Amino acid sequence: MKRVTLCQDSVSSRPVGYRVEPPKEGSRSMPSVTRRTRPRREQRRAAMERSLLAATERLMAAGLAFTEISVDRLATEAGISRATFYVYFSDKGHLLRLLARHVLADLGASTEPSGERDAAAVLGTIRRIIAVFRAHQRLLTAVVETAGYDAGVAAEYRDIHATIAARFRATIERDQAAGLIRPLPAVETAAALTWMVERTCHQTLGEASPEADERLARALSELVWGGLYLRPLNAAD
Repeated sequence: MKRVTLCQDSVSSRPVGYRVEPPKEGSRSMPSVTRRTRPRREQRRAAMERSLLAATERLMAAGLAFTEISVDRLATEAGISRATFYVYFSDKGHLLRLLARHVLADLGASTEPSGERDAAAVLGTIRRIIAVFRAHQRLLTAVVETAGYDAGVAAEYRDIHATIAARFRATIERDQAAGLIRPLPAVETAAALTWMVERTCHQTLGEASPEADERLARALSELVWGGLYLRPLNAAD
C-alpha cells in the first residue's frame, strides 16, 4: 500500500481541505479588543482635556496670555509629558478648539429653555450666562481673540451663539403666537439680544468685580424682558 501525504497550505500550514468549524450557538467568543480599547481611549482623552482645561485656566489666572503659554509649561502644569500632549493634540490651536467646545457647551447648557414664561425665568437664564462667562472669563477671551485668525475656533463660537439665538427666536415666536409679544422680526430680534448679552459680558466682566454680577444680570434682564414684553422686570430672587 502506498503512503499518502497531505499537502500543506503554505500560508496557514494546515492541510489542504482543513475547515475551521464556526463556534456553536451559545458558545463564548473572544471579546473584541477594539470595542474594549476605544471607550478607554475616549475616556483618557476626555480626562486629558479636562486636566488641560484646568491647567490652562490656572496659568491664565496667574496672568499669562494663552499665546504666552508654551506646550512644555502646559504639560508640566497638567502633570503630563510633552510627548503625551502631542499624542492627543497636534498643536495649541487644536487644544484651544477642544477647550472652547467644553466651555461653549457650558454656555449653551445655561440657555436651555425651562418652558416658563415669566421674568424670573429670563433673570435665571441671564444669571447662568454670566456665571459661565465669569468662571471661564480668561479662556473665553482667548477664544474670542483666536477666532480672529483661526477659522475653526471662529466657527465653534458662531455655532454656539447661533444655537442660543435659535432658542431666543423660538421663545419670541411662541409668545407672539400667544399674543404676549408685539410683532417683531423674530430672527433679527433674537440675534440682537444674543449678541448684546455676549458683548456686554465679554467687555465688562473683566473689569467688574463678582459683586457687580447681580446688577449686570438685572440690567440685561430688564432690557430683554422690557424690550420683548413692554413690562418692567418684577422677578423674585
